[in-house]
Amino acid sequence: MKIRFLSILLASLALATFSMTSCLNDDTIEVTYTNETSIIHFSVGTLWMQKTGQAQDGSDSLYMDTLSMSNYPFTIDQLNRTIENKDSLPVGTDISRVVTNINADSPYIVYGKIDSLGTEPVDTLWTNTDSINFAVAPSEGLTFKVMSYSGRMGKAYHIKINVHQQEPDSLTWDEEASQQAFVSQSLTRQKAVYTDGCIYVFGQDGDTPVIEYTTVSTNGQADGWIALDNVPQETDSYSAMVWNGTVYFLADGTLYELSGSVIQPSSLPAPAYRLKQLLANATTASGLSYLYAYTEDNRCVTYNGTSWSEDGEGSIFPDVNQRFSFASLPVSYNSTLTRAVVFGFHPDALGNEFGFAASRLNSENDWIAYDYAQADTFYCPNIADGTMIYYDKKLYAFGGFINSLPHKEYRHPFNTFFESTDNGLSWKPVTRYVRFPKSDSFRQKYEEGESLGEGSYSCVVDENNFIWIIWHNGYMSRGRINRLGFLPKW
Repeated sequence: MKIRFLSILLASLALATFSMTSCLNDDTIEVTYTNETSIIHFSVGTLWMQKTGQAQDGSDSLYMDTLSMSNYPFTIDQLNRTIENKDSLPVGTDISRVVTNINADSPYIVYGKIDSLGTEPVDTLWTNTDSINFAVAPSEGLTFKVMSYSGRMGKAYHIKINVHQQEPDSLTWDEEASQQAFVSQSLTRQKAVYTDGCIYVFGQDGDTPVIEYTTVSTNGQADGWIALDNVPQETDSYSAMVWNGTVYFLADGTLYELSGSVIQPSSLPAPAYRLKQLLANATTASGLSYLYAYTEDNRCVTYNGTSWSEDGEGSIFPDVNQRFSFASLPVSYNSTLTRAVVFGFHPDALGNEFGFAASRLNSENDWIAYDYAQADTFYCPNIADGTMIYYDKKLYAFGGFINSLPHKEYRHPFNTFFESTDNGLSWKPVTRYVRFPKSDSFRQKYEEGESLGEGSYSCVVDENNFIWIIWHNGYMSRGRINRLGFLPKW
């Protein structure tokens, strides 16, 4: 209904008022109509949305479906006269045909109807059956005005409907997030760790151990690399680990610590045995902290924040001259417990059916390796140069060439993420959402490294949920699951 019909409505209202006051005597109570013009509730109904499914051949397939959006709350700012949904509607939602539900001080509501982008709005009387095109709205939204019972037109509300422009569960990559080269130009045997806004990369430039670091911002911007001086000559780059905010590493069996840019022998009590590998660490919700290591005579030991102790008989880890990945997983039912999971590679097991993973609770006294030789279709992949991260409450594994025969379909480097939701016991390839770029650029970047299978990349996750992959030359790619970067709803 066009706005010209409103004049008829007003004339009728005025005539009724005149008749009432002229026909009645002076004892009659006069009715005063309110001037209130507020919108007190706004919601939308069922909308069409584009979804992605899987065709029979496994490829992505698009289809349309309907979904009720009535439970998405809209915030009404009465001071600034704006209405919008802070929690955006799902990606692919069609807002070109929106049926709205509005409660206001008066049922007489006028909105600025826009038929196409860039056209001028036309004042139109709103009804709850109108199909309104919000897709062509300007950035501030469509205007809605409430006419009071007294005939006064209220100040305009600007209403906009927010729709996610990214699939919330998809991992989005910036392949060239940083093109700052290492001071050393190229590093092998890399391992990266993150603490206090800095990424530290341990590696080797030829036979020389190197430590370089860069700062990263909350929005994923990285500065240039800075090389540290006085790196101990026998530093084992694969031993680097952050525990309680401090970086620890081994050099010729001696434990060192790195804080900021200062390297010094560790202030922790010296163990009674020479350490060969730092395996993992764990901190419980209640604040208990543990550091797990492996000795030169193949024993597992634990530092509990006060002293070192030898673990019971447990797993024999693969040859330690490799980079182990670990993750510390919280235990929801007990704040004094946490689980550590270690992920590794069987380097001499070409064609082996599975990789290596072991786990333990902090309350236990030894590591238990998963026995993938059992009848199981979800083996741990045997990944050279493998990386495991705990991300979005799941374990993900990826990296170089995959030797295990059941995974030959995914054997090429940086082809597929493998996911575990049961503490590393079973693994399956991820086929949707969490994927590497389709361009195969990551495989190319990896293969540019000087020594395949010798740490020609490293990876770390920062506190802002960015996954950083550091290539052999110091250039970095950055990824994040979209919803982990969304602003808080309220």
